[in-house]
Amino acid sequence: MKNLEVADLLDRLGTLVEANGEDRFKVIAYHRAATSVRNMKEDVAELWEAGKLEDIQYVGSGIAKKIDEYLRTGRLRILDDLQAKIPPGVPELMNVTGIGPRTAHKLSHEYGVKSVQELKEAIDRGVLDGEFGPTVKSSILAGIARLQSYKTRMLLPEAEGVFERLTAYYSGLGIPIAMAGSLRRGKETVGDLDLLSTDPRATGALEKYPGATQKLESGPRRASVKLESGVQVDVRYFREDESGAAMVYFTGSKDHNIALRTLAMEKGWKLNEYGLFDAKGGGRLAGRTEEEIYAKLGLSYVAPELRENRGEVEAAKKDELPRLIRSDQVRGDLQMHSTWSDGVDELEAMARAAAERGYDYVAITDHSQAVRVANGLTEERFRRQWKEIDKLNSGLKPFRIIRAVELEIRADGSLDFDNRFLDEFELVGASLHQSFRQSADKLTARVVGALSNPSVDFLCHPTNRLLGRREGNPIELKKVIEAAKDNGKALEIDGEPDRLDMDEVWARKAMEEGVKLLVDSDAHSTGQLDNIEYGITVARRAWLEPKNVLNTQTLKNVLEFAA
Repeated sequence: MKNLEVADLLDRLGTLVEANGEDRFKVIAYHRAATSVRNMKEDVAELWEAGKLEDIQYVGSGIAKKIDEYLRTGRLRILDDLQAKIPPGVPELMNVTGIGPRTAHKLSHEYGVKSVQELKEAIDRGVLDGEFGPTVKSSILAGIARLQSYKTRMLLPEAEGVFERLTAYYSGLGIPIAMAGSLRRGKETVGDLDLLSTDPRATGALEKYPGATQKLESGPRRASVKLESGVQVDVRYFREDESGAAMVYFTGSKDHNIALRTLAMEKGWKLNEYGLFDAKGGGRLAGRTEEEIYAKLGLSYVAPELRENRGEVEAAKKDELPRLIRSDQVRGDLQMHSTWSDGVDELEAMARAAAERGYDYVAITDHSQAVRVANGLTEERFRRQWKEIDKLNSGLKPFRIIRAVELEIRADGSLDFDNRFLDEFELVGASLHQSFRQSADKLTARVVGALSNPSVDFLCHPTNRLLGRREGNPIELKKVIEAAKDNGKALEIDGEPDRLDMDEVWARKAMEEGVKLLVDSDAHSTGQLDNIEYGITVARRAWLEPKNVLNTQTLKNVLEFAA
């Protein structure tokens, strides 16, 4: 399928058009079409061959011609022209918090800054002291550090895809492999892949993997290669009686392992990747299973998602670890979109797919009118949508579609609809999608104001970040959590893999303040309903139990919360 390739092309075109200072609505059109192409199930190349590109939502004749040109020739003239016209690095600079098109142009033209790395060096040398104050410079440097770290890391679905292909390869050879490392812990981004096996053939097999382009290390115990994508994969062989200790060690994190080794030393023992041993006599005390290791150390078993040395070892000593939420405890999904706004599947298809997953309810949260890039709904269109929802609810009982909205918080802090109309919804989530470049104080005030409104029930993706592409808004999450607590509102963990917003650190702080969280998919197609699994991973890393998550509750409880 060419969908991702074409979608990336349109996104790139939208970014360059924005960098060129062209009409905002043209920028919006390219990004909106990119989202449609990326999310649809059909192959864009097949639609192109059938002459049906304009059947794709948000693909008009102009964009269809550009897709046609690209699929026919492998090139896009307007993209080549823009790339030649726009100073190198300007689109990259625009990914940094606080750097818009105008600032990026100025940095490139007046200071010769043509990359994020050059921006960092210019700030470090004091070249830009007259351009940015200390606070802004500090914010930009922090954003640069995060962006650069993402360049060498994969989002969870990408890392899982690599693992699944490796698993299929090894399975065909009859060799078992197991996941370790940061992927097993469910970190929001993953660097290298760490795999373990109890079959001595595993290391040699990695060197023959079809996707391997560079051999980094070869031996009976360990092999390491680089894949075509640049991802490093390490496979290590351990005996059965060592495999549990190896899994603990290579799952990590480093800080968790140090805490375990320190505990072992206090008992006169030694813990490494081969087992738990008596330091004096050298006798093996444990090592076959992870559970055996933890039990011998006097700890209850620590789930991989918690192994970050954030208090889990102390809690395990007291048998006070949380009973972490599981996917099968979720009763419904409280944020998703349909073709009424920027989704690619019809409302009925979304609802039926959710019902087939075993949910009791879903909330269709199509965008409100101010979000024109997402085809936001007016009051009149919402009322038409509700008629469709009522009809579907009659036929899908006892499954229930909740009348909901993803409500825009406007640039001046006002809400997209008045309370009179909002009170006709059963669930209202508020979001920021505009004026991101306001100060932290203004952005925070907008969010706090929305959470203080009696008609709003929860805040969607609080920072609005896009991992590796856009820094989160610099809102003061401590104040946001306080506002949610004071007003009895919930905060969202958005399961879209490039959002995962809010993250596990702030989600845990919200939970500790007694704020309810909800975990959802933010799906724009039926296939994206699986996104909720990534949200659950964040929730587990945040120490959340079912009682902390709104959508583990019954429909009645959800509606009472929102009433």
